[in-house]
Amino acid sequence: MSDSRPAWGEFFAFMQRLDSEYLSAARGISSPADVAEGEHMLLHLLKVGLDVYVDNDPGRPRFAPLAGPTLKWGGEGADNPSHCAPLDPARRYRICGNVGTAQYVSFTVYKGKEQGDWNDGVISALNHREFTVGTDGEFEIEIGVEAEAGKLHMEPGVANCVISRHYFEDEICAMANPDLHIALSIEVLEDPSFPRPIAAADLSERLRAAMTFIEGQTLARPPIGQGEPPAWFSLVPNRLPKPMQWEPSEGGGAGAVDNAYCAGLYVLAPDEALVIEGRWPECVYANVMLWNRFLQGYDYRYRSCSLNRKQMAADENGRFRIVVAHEDPGVPNWLDTEGRPNGVLYWRFLLANGDIEQPSSEVVPFAALAGR
Repeated sequence: MSDSRPAWGEFFAFMQRLDSEYLSAARGISSPADVAEGEHMLLHLLKVGLDVYVDNDPGRPRFAPLAGPTLKWGGEGADNPSHCAPLDPARRYRICGNVGTAQYVSFTVYKGKEQGDWNDGVISALNHREFTVGTDGEFEIEIGVEAEAGKLHMEPGVANCVISRHYFEDEICAMANPDLHIALSIEVLEDPSFPRPIAAADLSERLRAAMTFIEGQTLARPPIGQGEPPAWFSLVPNRLPKPMQWEPSEGGGAGAVDNAYCAGLYVLAPDEALVIEGRWPECVYANVMLWNRFLQGYDYRYRSCSLNRKQMAADENGRFRIVVAHEDPGVPNWLDTEGRPNGVLYWRFLLANGDIEQPSSEVVPFAALAGR
């Protein structure tokens, strides 16, 4: 009879390895504050790994949340609840849901070398313009291994998962709105597995899938400043690159195929601020927000650290000015650093039409902002 103790031991040894290899001076993580923040992020990753892969089953899957106000990792967005369900390409599935008041809804099937891995590319994707939505907002989407219009498909013989994304553009960040509910479910079309007490072999397999997932988001990724970042990510502090459409092959994580991105680092002294100017393109959704070094969004529940077009002041042509500062400068469109001297600025543009203007940026004395 198999025993789950070896996998159990591997799991805790793996968590110790993360402490020594990921939260390490080799990755520029040495101060107690950085270590504590990294440990906090790893706990969030652990929650996702357990929910998506241990307490979930491709034979009878459910959509597990990937992000929330207390579930931050991998560059989550303040306006876009996302969910994940593991898939078995030997089965067929049906997704049911309602778009509600979302500006954008999409489903993307990713593949990996083993369960828990989704880093090997996009297999298929559909947004709300590409699947049928009823007048009441209801929709159904089937998933199989055959590519058909209006349906999602998996790749046979490899691990697959499906990620849902709902983007909202409201005055309250969607992820901070306790009244927002995502109507979403997934079911197996034939012969779903019968839920039973978990067997030793099953628990071992699921624990290893959770480890694979967590490693793929940590040790398998180069630290900032090493490796080749996507062209839309600038490593020059306080300078933003040209926004570009996401490509699955570019190493930018499990992105959405309809998104254009723009990202860069900010580094500010206590008496400095970063002024950014640009213009919103014609698109379905647009947002800019701040992340820490572990790609966790700042606390958008209580701080002004995420701005979509509904939350931002702009002129009739969509031109805007944003100020990144440690304190409230008393001008519109403040992004609150929470006092952090450095972090990541991240932009999303969904289903943009035409060229997206490259934002300009300038570091100025904080004291000079009142007259600008």
